[in-house]
Amino acid sequence: MDDLLLKIAGIAVAGVAVTALVKKSAPEIGLALSLFVAIALFAAGFDAFRNVQAFLDAFVGQTGMARDVVVPVWKTCLIAIVTKITADLCRDAKENAVASGVETAGAILGLYVVLPLFSNLFELMNRLL
Repeated sequence: MDDLLLKIAGIAVAGVAVTALVKKSAPEIGLALSLFVAIALFAAGFDAFRNVQAFLDAFVGQTGMARDVVVPVWKTCLIAIVTKITADLCRDAKENAVASGVETAGAILGLYVVLPLFSNLFELMNRLL
């Protein structure tokens, strides 16, 4: 995992340096390069994503915890990551209003995904009362 962190750091530093140089003369190409670097970083971290998913699958299998509990939390984390990256790219393009819209949509989607958890919680509370 340490190797992965070094790989991500190397991609990020090199990407930022090249993007900064390109943005001075061609801002549009610099923005495209920023997007490419973000995708490359996401791809580099994808193996860790698979390891986390395998861990969660094993956790669900060993504990007998309902998959309905774990999946919404996992989806919410992924929504947060995608929202953060997208909003930062929008801000990098000086589109702050679009970035705010992306963040608002991400928050709403995050709440929507965990609604089944709230429903299960309310059912449990009703049974206990």
